[in-house]
Amino acid sequence: MRSLAKAPWAQIALLLIFYVIVWTLYATWTQRNLDGFGDMLENYSWGIAWQNGYFKHPPLFAWITAAWFSVLPRADWAYYLLSAVNSAVMFFFSWRIAVRFLDPWRAVLSTALFFFLPPVTFLAIKYNANAAMLPFWAGTALFYLRFLEKRRLVDAVILGALAAGAVLIKYYSAALLGAICLHVLLDRQARPLLASLGVWLASATFLILIAPHVYWLFQNDFRPLTYAAEQGDGSALAGVVSAPRFLGALLAYLLPVLLVLLIAILRNGRGAWFETRRFAALRTSLVGRALLWTNFGALALTLLLGVAFAVEFSSVWALPLYFAAPILLLLFVRPGRLEEQRLAIPAAVVIYGAALLALSPIIRSEEAEDMSHYNAVPVRSIATQIEKAWNERFDAPFVYVAGDKILASGTTFYAASRPYSMQESSFQLTPWITEADVRARGIAIACFADQAWCIGRAEKFPVGAVAEEEFTVPGFNGERDWQVRLFLVPPA
Repeated sequence: MRSLAKAPWAQIALLLIFYVIVWTLYATWTQRNLDGFGDMLENYSWGIAWQNGYFKHPPLFAWITAAWFSVLPRADWAYYLLSAVNSAVMFFFSWRIAVRFLDPWRAVLSTALFFFLPPVTFLAIKYNANAAMLPFWAGTALFYLRFLEKRRLVDAVILGALAAGAVLIKYYSAALLGAICLHVLLDRQARPLLASLGVWLASATFLILIAPHVYWLFQNDFRPLTYAAEQGDGSALAGVVSAPRFLGALLAYLLPVLLVLLIAILRNGRGAWFETRRFAALRTSLVGRALLWTNFGALALTLLLGVAFAVEFSSVWALPLYFAAPILLLLFVRPGRLEEQRLAIPAAVVIYGAALLALSPIIRSEEAEDMSHYNAVPVRSIATQIEKAWNERFDAPFVYVAGDKILASGTTFYAASRPYSMQESSFQLTPWITEADVRARGIAIACFADQAWCIGRAEKFPVGAVAEEEFTVPGFNGERDWQVRLFLVPPA
């Protein structure tokens, strides 16, 4: 232990490896489906088309998913491994930020505290646009600090690339970039950077990398922005009404971390444990003010823009906002109050991780009670049956699938032939599949038997089906049967 105490890199490596193992196993052992909303399956179905944009989101997180599964097998555990690695990369970037404001041991502790932060653990095991922002927000903040410190052009280029990546995952990242821009404009020490080559190099890198997506937006009627604008109930007061709930969720997510910190402090003797001096000192340095802007400035812009555009706030937006939360919390803890029993927090991490894995069978049984959304649908079994029905009827490759989102995207992910998914059975929303493609290669359109809207679209599909099948797949543990109606357009 003494040797590890003198080797922060070794400590961080062990911590991140432990995190990846625990959360990959925990998710694999507790989840019956990848996620109840089908987002993770949809990510993959988009990504393998390698488009510069999709009708709901920018493209980068879908590309990352497709690239990941070009190496690893299409299995649930491999997807949860991606989720865990995604969070671990954010932890690493956060640690590199922490070493600027905390001593080496507390910088490691700040990383360990992420184990107890639900947004980057329980919520982030579902890899989607919100979770995918985690490493890009932390990386953007880190390289902004590095650029402020040393003014190196290589840091400026990486900053521009990470900022572009953040936006190409979700437009919400504009809140972080806006906070950085405001800091440069309003901070007296940062303002001279506007005349430096580095700022313009970072800006040029950013613009070059997002240019293909911007061109795609013009070519596709700004569909992701239209999709975002259509979310919520349309109320002009949606932002005002939902903002307090959003802020309450942000604070509630911190409670487990605060509890662990309190226990660790109580294990380290008596006396005052709280002070504001080191947190207040952030305002006296350029990088300290930059850290405050990238955290609280991004949060303030989130609230202002949400209220201005009447957006209904969702707590899942909070995921990337926590990249420096443990750092800021530890700045309030007096020196010496975590150093007598140095292993209190690391021990809590090990106990917590072991408890999660030990309790996973019980948690899985509790998850089985959740019948909402697609949680109870045996997606893999249905996908296998859809592919089997195609292969039994046609002596031709299974190339395209459409219909219900979870059935189409699930077939893309789980079927051995990996057919491309048509989004909502619409050629307009799926420009990488044309009517000529379908006439030549055929398509399977899968709907649940009681899904009137899906069946209606299948019956009105531009290329008429000549074959129709119905089959039944038993649910998990025989809890119910799932009837699927399949429309088949044969290949030419």
